Amino acid sequence: MFGRSHWLAVTVWVAIIVGCNCAAGQGAIPSARPPSKSYPLHGEINSGDISPDEALIALERTSKHKTNGSEVRFAEVIEVWDFRADKLVAQVELREGDVKQDTYGHSFDPQRDPRFVRFTGDGNLVVAYCDHKLTIFQTKDLAVVRSIMLEGPPSVSRSFVSKRTGPHTVTDWPVVQALETAPSATLVAVLWTRGMLYGRLEIYDLSSGLPVMAWDPPGGWTSFDRNRGLSWSSTSQTVFLAVPSAIPCLSPLSLPDVFGLDARSGAIQTKITTGLLVGDIATTPRHEILAVDSNCVGVFKNHHPKLKVFDVGTGKHLRDVSAHGRGVRYRVSVSRNGQRAVAWTSDVKCHFDWGDMVCNDRSVNLEFTVWHLPDFSVIATSQDLYSADILRISSSGRYVLSYRSGQSISGATRGGSGAVYEFP
Repeated sequence: MFGRSHWLAVTVWVAIIVGCNCAAGQGAIPSARPPSKSYPLHGEINSGDISPDEALIALERTSKHKTNGSEVRFAEVIEVWDFRADKLVAQVELREGDVKQDTYGHSFDPQRDPRFVRFTGDGNLVVAYCDHKLTIFQTKDLAVVRSIMLEGPPSVSRSFVSKRTGPHTVTDWPVVQALETAPSATLVAVLWTRGMLYGRLEIYDLSSGLPVMAWDPPGGWTSFDRNRGLSWSSTSQTVFLAVPSAIPCLSPLSLPDVFGLDARSGAIQTKITTGLLVGDIATTPRHEILAVDSNCVGVFKNHHPKLKVFDVGTGKHLRDVSAHGRGVRYRVSVSRNGQRAVAWTSDVKCHFDWGDMVCNDRSVNLEFTVWHLPDFSVIATSQDLYSADILRISSSGRYVLSYRSGQSISGATRGGSGAVYEFP
């Protein structure tokens, strides 16, 4: 009744239908609604956080207010906002100074490291980091409670001779690459890096201003700008740190790259090998670690990395989470109640540079996806946020803070405004 060509066509269609059904049966992501509402933020934002009660936003931003030739007058400012009412609750200036401008009109400060602002776990205090100093404020009026000077690791200078330009000296300055307050203790974890081969984790007690613990990762450190993997357990007894096992654009090594440390003694309690060049991690109250990739996109590889979930106690790989044909990368955040997670789900392509013979990342779009935990069913997907890079989810998972950081490890200040997105 049917010729050979007919049977071949039927076989192909059956395979396609079966394949589609199998994909749907194995966790294909359903269509997700966008955020129900968004609340815009203001100014050049360097860092931000959502209060535990989800009523306020704390921002650290650079305020430029005078220009005279190549000089720019600026101030580092801490602000607390009632974001839903778009109302400024309190504001305080951390410092004022001068910076230069490059040929593109961007300001820069060669020794300027990133700034951070975080609420404490109870929401009563705001912790700000600027220029090797932690300043603790009361949330309600930003009155100063205490300041803690951080010495940090020393700078290191290197000398070399160029055939074209002669002798040079380059100084690697220590910078704070990540900072997180504990959810249920008066502790703050500070990650220092220097160059690409040195890192140190330090923990301070905010109530006394004294250092508690310092830890140098075993086997050294491999750092790059995208890595800010630092997270606390829900009990505040353990702090987790991601230590990339290779430099960017190389394949990760089969070595432990996420460490769980006792927050008081520094004793290693957990070692996990993710198989990623980890950009960020987050913990859940179910004793899980979520890890996302931050490696370069290759010509033939790493186009669609998946979010990976591990058991904290055993280090066992529990599951992979895909994102409708896109990669899950760069940032991940989990709500304090453990009910929701958010991560960038971006379509990134390889743009091959024939001059340098390297593959450069080029985002086709940049969206974030909010999942319900623990089954990772999709709650919502944002619109294309081409100018954002930071994600933080609120305590219940109802709000997501997203913005483009006005800073980088190199010290550039090229930030922009962000927004808070609401998801019922």
